[in-house]
Amino acid sequence: METSSAPAPAPAGARLDGLKSCLPVMIGYFPVAVTFGIAGMAAGLAPLQVVLISVLVYAGASQFLLLASIKAGTPWLWVVALCSLLNARHLLYGPLLSRFLPAALRDRLKIAFLLTDEVFATAFNRLQGVSPASRQAWMTALGLGAWLTWIAGTAVGVYAGDGLERHYPMLSQVMRFALPALFMALVCQSARRGMGLPVMAAVAAAGAVAALGYTSTAILIGAVVGCIAYRLRRTA
Repeated sequence: METSSAPAPAPAGARLDGLKSCLPVMIGYFPVAVTFGIAGMAAGLAPLQVVLISVLVYAGASQFLLLASIKAGTPWLWVVALCSLLNARHLLYGPLLSRFLPAALRDRLKIAFLLTDEVFATAFNRLQGVSPASRQAWMTALGLGAWLTWIAGTAVGVYAGDGLERHYPMLSQVMRFALPALFMALVCQSARRGMGLPVMAAVAAAGAVAALGYTSTAILIGAVVGCIAYRLRRTA
């Protein structure tokens, strides 16, 4: 009895699949990046500086924290420390994805730069279904699609933000909800049976810390509590 298996997709096909998987992330990123571009100009930065922050820093919430720190005149060492603390949650993402990624450090570092919360959620949900030979190309396309969309949205906010705000005064406020809504959708999509308690624990911990006024720290605390709760449930 012969068994047939579908051939592994070519790298070009894997890249296309990665871009298709990135579409929800791109839709969510663009309006938030436009908001960042508008906020960067309002902070008094030059257009090129605002765009380069998205190109080189590319850290979502940390970019808004960076703008707030610039306005407040915070010393740059404190800014680096705060942004590092906010992005420390990525230390939890790496081990979960590492088993799917190539062993070469150079290839992993390229993917690591493109890793964000939403890219991680999408990859964690779908990467297992990609053939091992195509995972690097798929993951790179996913990350590049999100990164380039963020840069494009920032540029639109920088160069067309004033016109958008004049015609649609509430637009900048409404667009801020796009990213949280997207991430919640990805969390629900990635949820599996038995994850209800860890998710609720993470939400409760993050909500409690955020209620105290430490919204940036709440992200990290929620991630740590959720991981601990998940591990405890699995070992119980």
